[in-house]
Amino acid sequence: MQKRGDAKRQKVCHLVCSAEGATWMFEQLRDLRDLYGHEVVAVVSAAEGKLIDKLRSENIRYHVTHFATGAALPRSILRLPFSVLKLARFFRREQFDVVQSHVFATAITARPAAWIADVPVRLAMIASPFHLQARLSRTLEQATWFMETMVIPSCEWARNLCKQIGIPRSRIAPIIYYGPDEKNFDPLRVAPAGVRREFHWPEDTPLICNVAYFYHRMPKSDWMPPEVHGRGHKGHEDLVRAAPQVLRAFPHAKFLLVGSGWGPLGETYLNEVKALVHELGLERSVIFTGYRSDANRILRESNVAIQAALNENLGGTIEALLMECPMVATRVGGMVDAIRDGETGVLVNPSDSDDLARGIIELLRDPERARKLGRAGRELMNSRFTLRHTVEDLANLYEELAQARQPRQYYNIFVSIRRLLAGFPLFVYVVIKTLVMKLEARAKPVRNHLNSQPLAATEVHESGSN
Repeated sequence: MQKRGDAKRQKVCHLVCSAEGATWMFEQLRDLRDLYGHEVVAVVSAAEGKLIDKLRSENIRYHVTHFATGAALPRSILRLPFSVLKLARFFRREQFDVVQSHVFATAITARPAAWIADVPVRLAMIASPFHLQARLSRTLEQATWFMETMVIPSCEWARNLCKQIGIPRSRIAPIIYYGPDEKNFDPLRVAPAGVRREFHWPEDTPLICNVAYFYHRMPKSDWMPPEVHGRGHKGHEDLVRAAPQVLRAFPHAKFLLVGSGWGPLGETYLNEVKALVHELGLERSVIFTGYRSDANRILRESNVAIQAALNENLGGTIEALLMECPMVATRVGGMVDAIRDGETGVLVNPSDSDDLARGIIELLRDPERARKLGRAGRELMNSRFTLRHTVEDLANLYEELAQARQPRQYYNIFVSIRRLLAGFPLFVYVVIKTLVMKLEARAKPVRNHLNSQPLAATEVHESGSN
């Protein structure tokens, strides 16, 4: 295994179409620089935001560009070539050894830009299986994956989906999880938040915690997996509907919904969930805490943590298990990598409030078994799912691909011109294909043409962590 400092110093660029979230990208860049000596640069979508503050705090250089997201809109599709060319020019000027995009909406712009610029190593880290299960984005992935040196799946289900759409095994990297910084999730170092004391609850009050943003309801669109149409994909409504059954068994239990609305539409959805709580008469038992910077400390003292998503990567499973918090999660996406039913937690069926209540009650009724599952979960997370493993795996992959480069001069202007000319008809094809698929969608109901992950009762499945 590569030792820190042994690898050749490389110039690495990571991209994400955000300036707010994506703490994982910041942490990866910081540790790639500090532990492996790489020169690192971030490309982001705006000059201000929480992500920008973190980059500045560590003196990580960043560049702001326009990402042509929202590709369902004609103006976004038409603006895409200009965004790509502008970014390709930046890559050529900087002469990066490695360019790595996060999130499919980023790759729409970054992938062709790095390919045209003739970047030596081009990588797309798949932050969630979400886009691989939606009809339009899946088609775009099939049409453009060849521009990458490799794609990096971040869970087993994403890797299987890459194979299903025809990406050769030789172009699929080993799984690299989006691991959080384990220093922030050590139950021996992190003190409990004192939530019971804060809300004046008895010390034996059962606490059931869900840490997740409230995203907007997903529209019925071929850009969205069918199982999330008309739903908030984090499953907040299912958790609220499971609460009455849990409260019949544990009348004094409290449900902590930790997280804020993501943007104005997220706030609208948050208010809809609050209205559901009111409708069910659960105001005294279901508590909306809003954003909490001490979410790790809340997990530290919770009896059960919940991730009830309909479509997800790892969600908040890694963080909860690192805190040895007993975990109930839905059988979707990458959460089954972390939650091994009966070994590191309890798996339940998605969109099934009865089964979710069953899982919660099961852990509350057997605290000794719950604690055992939590300890086993932390052991598993430390073995592969932490930031240390993520950064080490990325550094090893960069070194391996650097050694396997073709013996030629990269950033070759003639290669760029040839690819630019070849890319034009591909762009036209993608535009026509997208418009045709949109017309087909209006003529018939949306169907899922991709086999979903097998589940015990149903078959359903964004996003990386919150």
